[in-house]
Amino acid sequence: MKLDNQDYKLLSYLYHNNRESLTKIAKACRLSREQVDYKIKKYLSEGLIKKFLTVFSYNKLGYNCFVTLFINLKNNSLINNFFESLKENKNCISFGKMFGEYDAYINLIFKDEKEFSENLDRILDNYADNYLVIKPYHAEMFPLKFLKYKEEENILVTGDEKEKIDDKDKLILKALEENGRARLIDIAKKAGISSELALHKLRRLYKNKIILGHRIQFNMEKLGYSFSEITLNIKNKKQIERFARNHKHVNSLIFSMTRPNCIIQLFHKTHEELKDTIKDIKQLLRNENLDIKIILVEEENKINTLPFI
Repeated sequence: MKLDNQDYKLLSYLYHNNRESLTKIAKACRLSREQVDYKIKKYLSEGLIKKFLTVFSYNKLGYNCFVTLFINLKNNSLINNFFESLKENKNCISFGKMFGEYDAYINLIFKDEKEFSENLDRILDNYADNYLVIKPYHAEMFPLKFLKYKEEENILVTGDEKEKIDDKDKLILKALEENGRARLIDIAKKAGISSELALHKLRRLYKNKIILGHRIQFNMEKLGYSFSEITLNIKNKKQIERFARNHKHVNSLIFSMTRPNCIIQLFHKTHEELKDTIKDIKQLLRNENLDIKIILVEEENKINTLPFI
């Protein structure tokens, strides 16, 4: 898909502000309301935008155990059946293919370690030969730096206490999970309440940081980017934190209680950009004995940021 500067400006603004009205987006991007409406519909119809995502605080919803699994399948022919089994899983946030040491990954959320232990065998069923468990205690999402939007909004996804929410709140959250740009009138209709009450509840959900923010799931291939993960074991986490926040290719950072204790997710156009990023990490942590692994990843087949509601 061919994009011009106008498209990049609009996509950059949408990435951080996709809940805003067409009128406000148009004013910020110096476009007409009709142009914005047409372009958003075009991005969706051509698959450049796959989904308007909403990011939630799982801890505040009573889910305190986030787990990533890297999986070796017993047989590569099982992968489609395995992914099909995950689509309606109440703990599965996202999954996708990996290339190299592992065949697939799954991002999962559980109430606690007990629920994780009780459900692990059921999730893997007869598909997995072996697997690696990663248990993040710190997860941070960064802006897509190549979009070059002036607002630097990092989303810290871990660490808060549970908040009380009612059934109407849950319906509002689910509406926003399905479509981060859902109109207030549609959210109210789904929740079976008035628009005024829906707005009041929404404001409280944002204020209490149950809703952390919004992002866009792009088809990165259409933007010319590949997706990789770098796993490593490090001592100096402050250094890598600063590096991840500022490096132009890094999209997210995870610190794990298990080894590898650090995972860096990045988007890159060429293998040279990937190699340069690894060189930058090695130079930064040159005094450490690093165990670096590179995993090429296919974009998520499914993202459901609220699978348990």
